[in-house]
Amino acid sequence: MESRRSTIFSLILLLAMALAMFADLLFAGGTRVLGHPGSDMFLQYFAWREFGFRELAKGNLALWNPHIFSGAPYLGGMQGALLYPPNWLFLVLPTPVAINWSVALHVFAIGAFMFFWMKQRGLSAPASFFAGTLVMFCGAFFPHVFAGHLPQLSAMTWSPLIFCSIDAVFRTQRVRWSLLGMFAIAMQTLAGFPQYVFYTAIIAGLYAALHLIGHWNWRVAAALLSIYPAGALLAAVQLLPAIQTTRETTRGFRLPFQFASMLSLPPENFVTLLAPDFFGHIARYWGRWYLWETSVFIGVVGVAFAIYATIRCERGTKWHALIVVCVAFLLALGAYTPLFGFLYAWVPGFDRFRSISKFSFLASLFLCLLAASGLNRLFREKRIEIPFIAAVFAGAVALGVAGWWTASTGSWRGLMNASRASGQSYLFPQLYADTEFIAQSQHLAAMSLFVAAGICALLGIILAFARREPRALFSVIALGAAEMFIFARGARATFDSATIVNPNEKRFLEEHAGDYRIMNVANTNSAMLIGAQDIWGYEATVVRRYAEFMTWSQGGDPRQAMSYVKFVRYDPLFAMLRLRYALGQRGNELEIGDAPEPPMSHLQLVSTYRVLPYRNAIFDALRSATFDPAREVILESEPEPRPSPFESAGTARIVAASTDALEIEADVEQPAILLITDAFTPSWRAVALSGSVQTNYKLLPANYILRAVPLLAGHHHLRLEYARDALAIGKWISILAALAFLTALGRCATLDRHYWSGAISSRLRQVKPSPE
Repeated sequence: MESRRSTIFSLILLLAMALAMFADLLFAGGTRVLGHPGSDMFLQYFAWREFGFRELAKGNLALWNPHIFSGAPYLGGMQGALLYPPNWLFLVLPTPVAINWSVALHVFAIGAFMFFWMKQRGLSAPASFFAGTLVMFCGAFFPHVFAGHLPQLSAMTWSPLIFCSIDAVFRTQRVRWSLLGMFAIAMQTLAGFPQYVFYTAIIAGLYAALHLIGHWNWRVAAALLSIYPAGALLAAVQLLPAIQTTRETTRGFRLPFQFASMLSLPPENFVTLLAPDFFGHIARYWGRWYLWETSVFIGVVGVAFAIYATIRCERGTKWHALIVVCVAFLLALGAYTPLFGFLYAWVPGFDRFRSISKFSFLASLFLCLLAASGLNRLFREKRIEIPFIAAVFAGAVALGVAGWWTASTGSWRGLMNASRASGQSYLFPQLYADTEFIAQSQHLAAMSLFVAAGICALLGIILAFARREPRALFSVIALGAAEMFIFARGARATFDSATIVNPNEKRFLEEHAGDYRIMNVANTNSAMLIGAQDIWGYEATVVRRYAEFMTWSQGGDPRQAMSYVKFVRYDPLFAMLRLRYALGQRGNELEIGDAPEPPMSHLQLVSTYRVLPYRNAIFDALRSATFDPAREVILESEPEPRPSPFESAGTARIVAASTDALEIEADVEQPAILLITDAFTPSWRAVALSGSVQTNYKLLPANYILRAVPLLAGHHHLRLEYARDALAIGKWISILAALAFLTALGRCATLDRHYWSGAISSRLRQVKPSPE
């Protein structure tokens, strides 16, 4: 009973800390939303959630997003996370409110999951609570709130529960605990950020293997091996559309080595374990890459107890965690070690993601585990060694000396310029020449070290007092929690979501209605919020052909196409994408320019065609002076039926449209090709409807990036639709897997009930008095 009360009390405290962190936004936030105004929340995720759940509220599970990239997959891109149950908040709450509650609940959830993991390992409630607070506000997790990384935060949240499942299977030797891991993996997959699923799987595999070494058990090994396949089956409704999308988009490209190696963990950033602002505050970070990807802060108290656990805890408690920490940090260093080149070349998956520094989050989990284990030992032993206290005070002195050197050194400018010279800093270059900014940065770095020294000294005082009064150890938890909470509060940022869309842009487009596209160079994804259509966007899921075309249009090599294109010039071929206006923003002023070429219509009937089967030949033909996209189309195979070589009268119109379909009626006097100026992927198909002269339609790629349908003479009624086969198959796999999961869960509950019933009956028989 005492254990249950302490568990409930600890969880209430974790929830209270999460609510205290975000209370101003949760209960009176209005349109304010978590994230920096230059973050991915502003540029991407707000619009993605608004669009996806707006459609879902209408009963439409959007597979396709017509608003950016001239059309692109949506559900299969995963980051919309429409099928992730916690995100169903967006169906009942306004988007800003739903975002804030989603972040707050996930911050609490990761703390609670870490707490349960520690309890599963046999740690006391206070030590488990300590681990929960460290993880909730650690540098590898919480700064993603500043960056507005909704799917990243959601995916990270489930990692502790996966490790909890592994530990529980080994501790109890009961296969039923694998069900917890299956559930956590399914939720992590549905959360919408596959990179964390991949990295967590690697570390989970290592952690399980370390458990099995010397303690091999076929039954346990089989249970562990089943966790990831079963979790994938539960999430098949999301995974199969994602696989379909990967084949057709830049997600399926092998990233160039230089790009994949970006955002590795710089070795110097290990100083952020203790001094989180050494390289500047998160909004003006002058170190390499981004601070939310390269901070490893777990606090002075956390580091002190992690070191203590490394030295004092039993070998069985620490060695698995230590190996995982070392391996995860080695992987996080990425391109700063020779290992990354080998992994990129030979291990599938490492060439598909950048920001390998994300392994530092997994290392942080196990550092927090060690810290909690060290604190738990003190609570259990009720004896604090004098050498430990002396080491803590020595650490305070060392940090103080480091702070003094940082404040007084004359080489600070050179240190900052080294960061700039690496080409890996995203801070405005002019700031590196700003004497005042350099002085402020040096002062902030010194203060960060002095604060760490002060916390370390205060920890030493508490530990010294706790030698006489063990209950003072609870002050250690309060100190650690306060240190982490203050750090996280300083890394929190908000902005007014009403500023994402420029009201002048919305007003202008309403006044100039039409079926055309724009190019908003300031915020391409704003088109999703106002119902416009943009020829570009901000997201990693771009149709492969389209990315190649856009890269080529800007003078780049289409073989190096990615979702990032620097637009330096207007291309006349943008007319066939229906580009009418280019929009930019200078300060608060909206700038609007007409495209030099008039946009083509959404539907175009064309009689002239040529067949070119290869990309480069098509691009050469598109650039030729004789090519007119309004009169000629370039196909990659012979059309059937073939169009008449003569100009013919005809009409085509859109009868109905949704995110995933276009219903079209056309009347042509002679065979012709219907050109649809939307992005092509093989998942689109044309289906004959009643009243059509043609029973079968074939959808072809046109001009490499658009869609074409050959038509017979006569009346046509057809629907272009994005194939839902992968979704349908995945849905049934997930349903069957969920039924099997629930059956297994019910079976386990029944066995548990019988077990406890038998145990209680046996106990009652033992205490029953014998008859006289």
